[in-house]
Amino acid sequence: MTRQLILAAGDIIALLLFVLAGQIDHQTVSADMPLGGVILAGLPFVMAWLVPAFLLGAFREDVANPRVMFTRSLIAWFIALPLGIVLRALVLGREVIPVSFMLVAFGFGALFLLGWRMVFAFLAQWRKGARA
Repeated sequence: MTRQLILAAGDIIALLLFVLAGQIDHQTVSADMPLGGVILAGLPFVMAWLVPAFLLGAFREDVANPRVMFTRSLIAWFIALPLGIVLRALVLGREVIPVSFMLVAFGFGALFLLGWRMVFAFLAQWRKGARA
C-alpha cells in the first residue's frame, strides 16, 4: 500500500472518529444504526477534506517532513471544515451551524486530523532516518 493511501485511509478514520466524538458528546449517536449515522454525518467532512488536501499538496511525498505536513494540512483544514459543515447541513437537511460551533469543530477536528497526520509524519521521518 502506498504512503498516500495509508495517509488517506488514516484521514478518513480520523474524521469519522471526530464525528463520532461529537455525536457522543451531543448524545446524537443513532441507536438504530450507529455506524451508519457516523458515516452519513462524516462523509461530507471526508469529501470536503480530500479535495483541498489533494490540491494543496497534503498527500505529496514531502509531507513526511512534519513541518510541511502540519502547514499544508492546517491550510487544507481551514478550507475543508466550512465546506464540510455546509455539505453536512445539506445532506442532513439542517440549517448551517453557527460560527461558535465552527470554531469548536475546527479545534477538535484539527486535533483528530492533524494529530494523526503528525504521528504519520514523525514515523515516516523516523523510518527514513533508520534506513539511511
